Amino acid sequence: MRFRRTRISRRIKSIENIKWEDYYISSHKIKDLSYNDKKPLKLNMSLFTLVTEKNFRDEVLLTEQVVLLEFFAPWCGHCKNLAPEYKKAAENLKGLVKVAAIDCDDTSNRNVCSTYEIKGFPTIKLFPSQAVPDKKNPGSFFKRPKDYNGERTAKAIIDFALSEIPSFVQPISDKYPTKKSLTIEEFLSKDNKTLSKILLFTNKEKTTYLYKALSVEFHNRLLLGEVRQKESQIIERFNITKFPTLIAVDKQTDEPTKYTGEKFNYENLVKFLNKFALPKTKPYTEEKKKEPEIELEPYNPEIINATSQTTLDKECLSKPTGLCVFTFLPLEIEFEESVKEHESNIQILKEVKEKLYKEYGNSIYLRFLWFNSLDSGSKKLVKDFKLADVFPALMVLNPNRKVYKPYLGPFDEEGIEKFLKDVVKGRVKSFEYKFNVTLNDDDKKKEHKKDEL
Repeated sequence: MRFRRTRISRRIKSIENIKWEDYYISSHKIKDLSYNDKKPLKLNMSLFTLVTEKNFRDEVLLTEQVVLLEFFAPWCGHCKNLAPEYKKAAENLKGLVKVAAIDCDDTSNRNVCSTYEIKGFPTIKLFPSQAVPDKKNPGSFFKRPKDYNGERTAKAIIDFALSEIPSFVQPISDKYPTKKSLTIEEFLSKDNKTLSKILLFTNKEKTTYLYKALSVEFHNRLLLGEVRQKESQIIERFNITKFPTLIAVDKQTDEPTKYTGEKFNYENLVKFLNKFALPKTKPYTEEKKKEPEIELEPYNPEIINATSQTTLDKECLSKPTGLCVFTFLPLEIEFEESVKEHESNIQILKEVKEKLYKEYGNSIYLRFLWFNSLDSGSKKLVKDFKLADVFPALMVLNPNRKVYKPYLGPFDEEGIEKFLKDVVKGRVKSFEYKFNVTLNDDDKKKEHKKDEL
């Protein structure tokens, strides 16, 4: 008795046409983000950094700025709901924390999103200021991000991000010395003739987030010190009459220059401090490695019949990149009806394969293999991957990441094509496997023989 599959799907209108800029709101009021809106909303690019796989290392890993990164998909309703709050957070964090986003629906970004195991949208991760050497890849650096699991409000996001800004500010005290503080003379003589000194005279008990962020921006380019109001001798020495007051001491002349700008904001202070700072350089220098050249594979319109382990290894498991599409088809060559049904199924797969090749080209390899579901090797694979014993059946295997994705829809051109596109775009849940993909039990038999006397 044959069971006909039913397909459960959710229709989403024109999700492929949504742009990243479209769902970030240009005002604090939530507007209608209809996908058919004739005037799509535009993103204020001065607030956000659009991260891609190409610029990810420079924008996130090789900067000393704290980076708040949202992993999103344009079709995601929760991402749309977060947009106005994330935009408010970006406005308040401007200059203090880099606020960024990466589109995981874009196939060119799939490696970044999979590396950080993004399983739902939106996901927000905070990348700290300081990178550490990558022991697995000498000459490279990496950062350990921290997941944001708080409320999806601007205030909560802002508080979380600000708390992660490090401080390279040097406390200065003659009157109340601590283990971390320096005297004013020690500070002024430190790295003498190498770095200019910046003195902030303040009546605040704690270092402000703004001054911390400036210490990150000018790390190893200036020495930033902080003097509290209670340090009367130092206050008198520099003739300080109001707070805050910022003074730059030039490394060459030792002459103090007072900041006279109207506002103590990030933009104005950066302009002032750049006059005394060393030129900006990349904080981390990586050794450039030659990427291994992967030979382009010519397009093969055929669906490979994997009748042996050798074929399976050659056509799928040994490949350095790409995905394998496993199809389990029943075929009894002695029955004409079975042969005709088989040929029809193969034709469906060929049509889908050709369409996907025209759309993606060599940007991603989809290798189609079919197994006779009546053979013992095929039955073993179905059992190992815990697939339903209903045929024809289909699954996608990523042998390099050791994950697979079973297909639960109808075996027709439309359903399979949509499923494979969703797989490529990272919309389908993956399942891990920890066994060797084999068509026989030879490996297990060898293990048993080792235990025999």
